[in-house]
Amino acid sequence: MNRIAGLAWVVAYLVIMLCFSAQAFGATGATSGKIAVIDMQRVMRQSHAGEAVVDMLNKKFEKLRQQLKKKQEELKAFKEDLEKKAPLLSQEARMDMERQYKKKLRDFKDESDDAQFEMRQAESRTMEPILKELEKLVTKIGKEKGYSLILENRMPGIYYVAPDVDITDEVIRAYDAMKQKQKGKK
Repeated sequence: MNRIAGLAWVVAYLVIMLCFSAQAFGATGATSGKIAVIDMQRVMRQSHAGEAVVDMLNKKFEKLRQQLKKKQEELKAFKEDLEKKAPLLSQEARMDMERQYKKKLRDFKDESDDAQFEMRQAESRTMEPILKELEKLVTKIGKEKGYSLILENRMPGIYYVAPDVDITDEVIRAYDAMKQKQKGKK
């Protein structure tokens, strides 16, 4: 992942330098040197469609968390029971209970891993269509406003962003309006 982040930083740096050098040498055309940033996480949290998806995912997460918590409590109770009874049990009975405990522990870990995988899948399935719509919308805004480059605010290598180049609020408003218009057509 660090290689990808490093590569993304290098690409972003090269693109920025290209924009500025094109402007400095009097290049004409689409490269106006105008740059903006966007905070996609904030768009996802604050747009109406994003809020709905996040709420749905949180409910799903909470349900899975409650199921795992119940299993964890059962596992803890079994372990406490094993610890209490161990001195009184024969070696064979104690080993049998320990095997049962280890099996329950493995089952719990498997269920926990399955729940995490399920959440990642659900997040990916629900966020992907929104991110595709947002990508199109940001591209449209970029073309309409004459931006040469729009970067993700949380991208590696971005340490400071002047507030006047952040278009996140504009994208949220435009996305909400687009979704409202789509609802009206249905």
